[in-house]
Amino acid sequence: MGYLELFAIIPGLILFLYGIEHFSGEILKVAGERFRSLLGKLTSTPLRGALLGAGVTAIVQSSTATTVIVIGLVNAGTISFEQSLGVIIGANVGATITAQLVAFKLTVFAPVFILIGFLLSIAGRNYKFLGRPIFYFGLVFYSLTLISSAVEPLKSDPGLLALLSSFNDPVIALAAGILFTVLLQSSSVTIGLAVILAGSGLISLDQAIPLMLGANIGTTATGLIVSYGMSLHSKRAAVAHLLCSLLGVAIFIPFLGQFTALVLATSGDAGMQVANAHLIFNVIRAAIFLAAIRPFKALVEWLVPGNEPEILFRTEHLPDRVPDDTVEAFDLIVKELKHSTDLIITLFDESMRTLETPKSGDIQKIEKLESLSDYLDERIERAILEISQRDMGAKEAGQTVLLVRISSAIENLGDAGEDVGSLAKSIDEKGLTLSPESREELMTVYRTLRANLEIIRDSLPAITPAAAEQMKQNDAAMREQINASYRKHMHRLYTQKAYAGTMIVEVLSVLEASNLRAREIRKLIEANGTRLNSAGNGNILPATAVIMPERVNRQQDN
Repeated sequence: MGYLELFAIIPGLILFLYGIEHFSGEILKVAGERFRSLLGKLTSTPLRGALLGAGVTAIVQSSTATTVIVIGLVNAGTISFEQSLGVIIGANVGATITAQLVAFKLTVFAPVFILIGFLLSIAGRNYKFLGRPIFYFGLVFYSLTLISSAVEPLKSDPGLLALLSSFNDPVIALAAGILFTVLLQSSSVTIGLAVILAGSGLISLDQAIPLMLGANIGTTATGLIVSYGMSLHSKRAAVAHLLCSLLGVAIFIPFLGQFTALVLATSGDAGMQVANAHLIFNVIRAAIFLAAIRPFKALVEWLVPGNEPEILFRTEHLPDRVPDDTVEAFDLIVKELKHSTDLIITLFDESMRTLETPKSGDIQKIEKLESLSDYLDERIERAILEISQRDMGAKEAGQTVLLVRISSAIENLGDAGEDVGSLAKSIDEKGLTLSPESREELMTVYRTLRANLEIIRDSLPAITPAAAEQMKQNDAAMREQINASYRKHMHRLYTQKAYAGTMIVEVLSVLEASNLRAREIRKLIEANGTRLNSAGNGNILPATAVIMPERVNRQQDN
């Protein structure tokens, strides 16, 4: 094979890679959020997830793009690791569409798509946004036409024939498929070439099938790379993609002879046979893994061990649709506020632990918890807004104001919890140290804050006089603890080297400000409880009885 022939093929490969990458990117720009929303919502069962994964991949023409999106959604907490399995399995089925289009010789229409896409992109008006995706779709298949034309004269090239003859060994062909796909980061290129080479008579079906199987393994490399540095569950999703391909190929290898015979019966065209082999392999593999989804999940969890909790962006109690019954709706909102407060306690726990033993991934987990706090606040306020548009009495109208204020204050506590984590990261990065005495002082202050947060969580939507008095006593204790810590801090500042003095002051300030926020929440629910009791009811009423509090005095207690 001469240099001219080689350079005739390379530009075609470059255009194919360029086209497939940009086509996927443009499709995701046009409907990326819709895809993410669909992947997040329509994965309630493995089968639905598989159908969705196949459909999305067929549209974006890249199983890699779908898999990377899924791994990212798992890392973001939009879908669970278990939900991701069906989508990943289905994505491999959707990836077969490219080979089918090539085998059906639809590449001859590539110039038409390029022309339509170009015209839409410059003069499409309302449809201009479709121009670039259509253009790149045409470019993908036009590049394959160039490659097909370039290999046509090589049918008699002794050097190329000698190279391809080495693929007679299925192991070598399998390894070549893996290597080529890893290098090019696209199984579509490898399988597209296999279809073209088989259609041109340069390789046999016996050679093309192992190449195709290797491509299915090689395409998992991108997901493994992307998952590095992500959460435990994202890593599991990436390993599940790899394992699905490895085990799928391992299942088929002993039956290569029978599989080849089956594929030969599907068509008389060699290129179409390769495309059909790709389709049949992925459909059968998907059926096997969907049937064994639970043991497959357990296997992945065994291979990628860890006890990191999975943080999912979901409400605990509030449904997507707020109940028509306003009483029920208020009760669900209050329960979600309790859940949100519990989340804040977890966030502070993680941040304070990071002060003692910073580990890789801690800050990412803290940031995710804070983002979940923001999400819950948004969902709660959205539900309250919907309720506020209904016909309500004075009590319910007042309660909507109260709950919005409480939700906002809880969300602000989440920001403070993240600030503590950021300070812990800064202390570690600067090589500073916290003495055992400093850590214990900070933990003493935090334990007091935590006790107040627990009282709020357990008291919502109103508070008993005894619980309110306990919070006031905790406030006084915290002031004494902070003053004592400042005095000891000033002494250590002059006696210890590499002492995280400024950072300790900042952590104390954040904890103190957080307790002020907790006191604000207490005053809101305390005023409400006082009003209820003064109305002649000695018991704390359910959420629906809460009324708008009087203007709260924000001056110092006691």
